[in-house]
Amino acid sequence: MRTPISIAVLGLLCVGCTTQPANYAGSLNHSDRKWQSAACRDGRQKAESYDAEEKERLKSSVMIGFLSPSGALATVNVTNQQNIRRKQFNRDLHLRCSSSPLPEDLTNIPDIQPPPMLDTGRGN
Repeated sequence: MRTPISIAVLGLLCVGCTTQPANYAGSLNHSDRKWQSAACRDGRQKAESYDAEEKERLKSSVMIGFLSPSGALATVNVTNQQNIRRKQFNRDLHLRCSSSPLPEDLTNIPDIQPPPMLDTGRGN
């Protein structure tokens, strides 16, 4: 019983590993010529609502984690996926709102992988 809870806690700690999109938007150069573009304004508006949507997904994954031992692993997978989604969103926001090169942490973002228990390609 302690192991699944430990896994869930470790996964939840990793939720904050990637910068929130609203914070990332605020860190970009406001005097950049792309900052005033329609695409950037749209991206900044989406960044503001991104946090609320992510909290709803997190609540669901935490409930799943407490319901079963395999749910704890699913919780860790969900938090990893959230970090990848955040990085993808931040990369797109950077490209819309900034003329400067992409930061190193936004250049090689992995694809979101299904959890091992749902991977249909295994065993073939």
